[in-house]
Order: sequence, then C-alpha cells, then structure tokens
Amino acid sequence: MPIISVSFLLFVAAAFLGYFILPLKIRPYWLLAASLAFYGCFDLRYFIFFLFSVFSAYFAAYYIGTRAVSPIGKKCVLAVAVLLNIGLLAVVKYLNYSLSLIGMLTGRDFAVVSVIVPLGIAFYSMQAVSYCVDVYRGKNAPERNPLNFLLYMSYFPIIMQGPISRYDQLAPELFTPHKFSFERLKSGMLLFMYGVFKKIVIADRAAIFVNQVFGNYNDYQGFEIIIAMVLYTIQIYTDFSGCVDISRGVSEVLGIKLINNFDHPYFAVSIKDFWRRWHISLSTWFRDYIYIPLGGNRKGKLRKHANLFIVFLVSGLWHGVGVHYIVWGMIHGFYQIFGELTASPRDKFYEKCGVNKNTFSFKFGRQLTTFVLVTVAWLFFRADGFIAGCRMLRSAFVLNPWVLTDDSLFEIGLDGKDWNVLLLSIAILLVVSLLQGKYSLREELQKQTCWFRYTIYILALLFISIFGVYGPGYNVSQFIYMQF
Repeated sequence: MPIISVSFLLFVAAAFLGYFILPLKIRPYWLLAASLAFYGCFDLRYFIFFLFSVFSAYFAAYYIGTRAVSPIGKKCVLAVAVLLNIGLLAVVKYLNYSLSLIGMLTGRDFAVVSVIVPLGIAFYSMQAVSYCVDVYRGKNAPERNPLNFLLYMSYFPIIMQGPISRYDQLAPELFTPHKFSFERLKSGMLLFMYGVFKKIVIADRAAIFVNQVFGNYNDYQGFEIIIAMVLYTIQIYTDFSGCVDISRGVSEVLGIKLINNFDHPYFAVSIKDFWRRWHISLSTWFRDYIYIPLGGNRKGKLRKHANLFIVFLVSGLWHGVGVHYIVWGMIHGFYQIFGELTASPRDKFYEKCGVNKNTFSFKFGRQLTTFVLVTVAWLFFRADGFIAGCRMLRSAFVLNPWVLTDDSLFEIGLDGKDWNVLLLSIAILLVVSLLQGKYSLREELQKQTCWFRYTIYILALLFISIFGVYGPGYNVSQFIYMQF
C-alpha cells in the first residue's frame, strides 16, 4: 500500500473513523489491529521477522526488569537480545554482499541466497534495541502487556521509515485514548499535505534529472553533475522529511504526537550542527546507544575522535550495502573530527582578522560551506558505487566543470516548464522554512479568518494536484529511506 495513494487515504480514513467511534478503552487495540493490517498489506512473510524482533525484545526486557537475577545475568540477556535483533538486520542486508566479498578473496563462486528484506526492519530493530537497553538501565519499567508492546513496535505511521521512537516518548501517546479535535484534524491534514507537496512536487521531479545523470554519469560532466548533486541534496531531504511530515500528520489526526525528525538541516552552520538537525531520531540513537557507551568524550580527545569515527562508520553500514555508504559515513566522521581540531585555530584567525562572527554574512558563509560539504558527501551516498562516485567527483570539479555537453539541461529528463515548477517549489520550500524558524505557521494559519484559511487550503491542493509528478502508468516513487 503506497503511502501516497487513494488506498492509503481510505485506510487512514477508516482508521480515523474507527478510532473515534469506538469506546475509549478499545481505541489502542483498534490502532494495533489497523497497524498489523497495514503492515500485512505488503507481504505476510515480513511478519516472521517482525514478530521475531517483537518477542525477543519483549521477553528479554521482561526478564531483565522483573526477575531477581544477577547483574551478569541481566547483561547476558541484554547482549543476546541486542545480538539477535542487530544480527537479523545484518544477515538480511549483508549476507549476499558478504558472500560476494568472500568469493572475490577466495576465488570461489557462491550462489546468491534468496533473502527477504522486510520493510522497516532497520527502524523497528533499533526500537527493539533501545527498549531493551532502557529497561536494563532502569529508565523504563518493562511493559507487561504484550499487546501494548506490539502496538509500540507496529504503529503504522512509523513502522516503515521512522522516526525511530523511544518507548518512554511514544508509549504514553499510544496507550492513552485521545478524544476527537477538529482543530487537530485540520492541523494534521495540513502537515500531511505539506509532506505530499515535498514528495511529489519537489522530490519526485528532482529525481527525474538525478536518476538520469547518476545512472549515466559517463555521458555527463561538469555543470550537469554539479546540478545533479545539488538536486539530489534537495531530493533526499524533501523525500525523507516529506514522508515524516505525512507520518506526523496522520498521527496528529489521531491525537498522537511524534517527534520532529528534522530541524531545517540545510540551515546548519557546521557538520556537527547538521547532525543535530538531520534525522534527529537516528542521530540521538547513535549518540545514546553507541557513542556514549563507547566512552563519548569522557576519555580524552583521541578516544572521542575514535568514537565519533566509529559512530559514523556504523551509520554508513546502517544506511546501505556497499563501500560507498561506508565512505559516506567516513567522510562525515572526518568532517566532524577536522572541524573540532581546527575550531581553535579558526577562532584565533577570525579574531586577528577582526571578523565579526555575529553578522549575517559570516553565518551565511558557514551555512553555504556546510551545504557544499554535505552535498559532496551525498554524491557518494547516491552514486552506484565508490568508483562511480570518484569518477563523478572528478568529472564535476576537474574536467571542464562549467561546460555543458551537447544536451542542454532542458533535455535531461526535465523541460523548461518542469524547471520552472521545480525552482518555484524550492523557493516556496525555502520561504516556508525561513518562516518556520520564527513562527509556528500552522498555528498562525489557524488564527486567520475562515475565508483566508480555506483559500490557502484550496490553492495548496490545486498546486499539488496540477504540478505533482504524474504521467502514463504513474506510480509514485518509493521513498528513499524505505530501502534502508
């Protein structure tokens, strides 16, 4: 069931009506039934992996939190639960890739193993691990009701690509029945609509150009590759944040608040700041369950930098299979370490040169530098392998970087009208993002007169309906982060 489809809208409408018609005590169980039905719409075989994660985490946490066992026993149970969940994730993602590497090293040919990669396994596995660790740390008491825990793990707006929610944040929202609110309904649908705008007007249109250039990078160079890099930087943000907006909007309609996974990451003034704003639920997960347990910044600078590098290496492995994902993670690890090592010399240089760091121009310069660094890293993330990424980088900045080939930009998947719509939509996104930094736009819109609000709603719907990426046999592009 595609998230952007009539069938999904009908499903959400049925879930919404059932939730608010049924008695309060039954509503959480209705959500559970709806969530399981939603996940079952994709492939029933996915439930084998999903239920394995659910029950391994449930019984491990129950044993850790309710049985009078030794500290060593609790650690062993926790280690088993973590290894089972992370191990399952590693097997389904890396089995064939590992066999191919072993074959290359040994000269043997291994048959490709048919492995199902369940949707959302990277996300619900991490929720299972965080739950077990938090129970072990005494942060949460173990959930005794298995149906409640099953709902926490399966909640349909987030199961496929997050945000990765913590038990103490999401459970009270899920298990507390919510009453209907028309204001909340309007606010949630507005957020839903904004997410759809990001996805089908910007991300899917940018994807046409990006896929053409990245898929045939030997045919392009210089300016075309640079434009593709910038568009992919915009595409992955609008695609992923658009899906999160849709998830948060649907959830808000039901009265359930989800964490905001993005805080305008391309306004970041450093790579460290970028990771405070990008995929916040994943960044904080790595911080709390990998970086801090490794020692964080408590054991000297050398150990701190090693821990940072390990975290970003793991981040690359989590995101995908291939050397280029690892390189992407290592690049960000290098960025952070280099930024910290040069922070003091840079500050001294600015002081000697009389640079005022509080000016708009200085901040904008840092934002632009960060955006360029992030864009270069995204090149390896999107490229069809590490070698392809290196060749594209060479073509972009070494071989005639400002020269177009015989095909103009208007002949690489997008015509002049598409470019006009894309640039206008990006401008709208930029203006809205700037305003969101100062105002709660949805709250401000709710304060306006009825005719003004509904004029905005209608114009937004018309814009999305007219300028969304459609065509013969249209099928909305799969969200990028669903593959992880």
